[in-house]
Amino acid sequence: MAKLFLFAIGGTGSRVVKAFTMLMAAGVEIKNTDAIVPVIIDPDTSNGDLTRTVDLLKTYKAIRENGASGNSDFFKTMISSLDELGDGGFLSDNFKFDIDGVKEQQFKEFIGYSELDRNNKAFASLLFSTANLNADMEVGFKGNPNIGSVVLNKFKEAPFFRKFASSFEEQDRVFIIGSIFGGTGAAGFPLLVKNIRDAAPPIPRHFYLQRAKVGAVVVLPYFGVDKVSGVTIDSNAFITKTKAALSYYARNITAESNRAVNALYYIGDKVTNDQKGADGASEQRNKAHFIELAAALSIVDFMALEDNKLQVSDDRKAVNPKYFEFGLGKETMNITFPDLSRQTYDLLAKPLTRFSLFRSFMDNHYEEFSRKKGEAWANHGNNKLTPEELDGRYRGAITVFNRHYTEWLNEMAYSNVAFSAIDTGKNGKDIYNLINGMPGKTSFMKRMLDAAGINNFLKVLSKLEPELDHLSKPRKLLALFSAATAAIVNEELNL
Repeated sequence: MAKLFLFAIGGTGSRVVKAFTMLMAAGVEIKNTDAIVPVIIDPDTSNGDLTRTVDLLKTYKAIRENGASGNSDFFKTMISSLDELGDGGFLSDNFKFDIDGVKEQQFKEFIGYSELDRNNKAFASLLFSTANLNADMEVGFKGNPNIGSVVLNKFKEAPFFRKFASSFEEQDRVFIIGSIFGGTGAAGFPLLVKNIRDAAPPIPRHFYLQRAKVGAVVVLPYFGVDKVSGVTIDSNAFITKTKAALSYYARNITAESNRAVNALYYIGDKVTNDQKGADGASEQRNKAHFIELAAALSIVDFMALEDNKLQVSDDRKAVNPKYFEFGLGKETMNITFPDLSRQTYDLLAKPLTRFSLFRSFMDNHYEEFSRKKGEAWANHGNNKLTPEELDGRYRGAITVFNRHYTEWLNEMAYSNVAFSAIDTGKNGKDIYNLINGMPGKTSFMKRMLDAAGINNFLKVLSKLEPELDHLSKPRKLLALFSAATAAIVNEELNL
């Protein structure tokens, strides 16, 4: 089974994984893999961005395990936890992992500062400021990659890294996500690459790791933070930190003498102060941004590359490393589907529209119409889809996921660079007009016969229902709406 180990480092890593999960739910095809294995690394375990993403991943996994089938594009890509890989052992839906020694101590305690002699203390004081030494790492590294590089250098000693190594097969791939204008991501990305390329005994399967197909997206500054009392993060330093990180990467990651990654993606945007300042913990709950969606597309692009374009030589260097940037088809601060490049449009437009139709129906119309006796799609066949027949926990999981999805779209629509392709408020007779700037097809006859919008949607569902009655109820629900939304997008919408 070919796997993608998806390492997400820090808060930005979690937000990109969230966007990637939305794409998988909508049916965007992820090639050359049978399962995605998210590994989120963030010392700030109560980070609001992290907890939202972990909740989303668990909900996706529950929906897929009960409802996915070969008849549905929705939730078709498998997500597996690291604990589930290999033989036996404890199974869990754990996606976040810690570095030993980070919690409940200051950085100076982590490096054993008090045990150093006078000369070594003086040397440590040259490398780290008093604020660095006294830093509480419970909420991460607060934009200090010099601290992060020391702490995260313990990657290879962590149990999760050994579990990853013991589960890694020759056909598997690695993708790393992290920002380079903070502390955790900027430090974690090069260290993780180094530990993979330099893997040696007793690390399991070190031969495969040394020659792994590795991709990464480095996220440059794309938002700022409001400077509020008590917050140490200063977005005025983002550009300086980014330049320093890029300079380091040029010497140690992308230089001809290193060639550490097979594909490296760069993305960023003009920095604006549009996020509430927070050092971490539950208060760090940044609003979704289009840059995170674009970064998630780099994962899709990397997985579409064939193996022969991702070769690694015997000296553990990428044979033909590739470097990418992202661009729009049309420069704008309010992005809709027509503003995307053709390649991005083809990836996103239909899947996001189809899932948005499904989401709108389930949130606004399922309870009403599934109870009506005349609705064949819900009441006919052996496996009925009425609220009484459909498992309540499964419906609850869909409701939770749809809430995340709606929140994600709405947050992007109100960001400084807005992605407002979908209007989440459209339903009823107006449901086919949910694509901003691209209204659904209308005709005089449809208006006369009241056969547009939700009424047409119901007819399409009832027409397709008999073909899918062999499936269990949860699988039938996803398959039915996958087929119906595909027909609606092709016949009723102007995509």
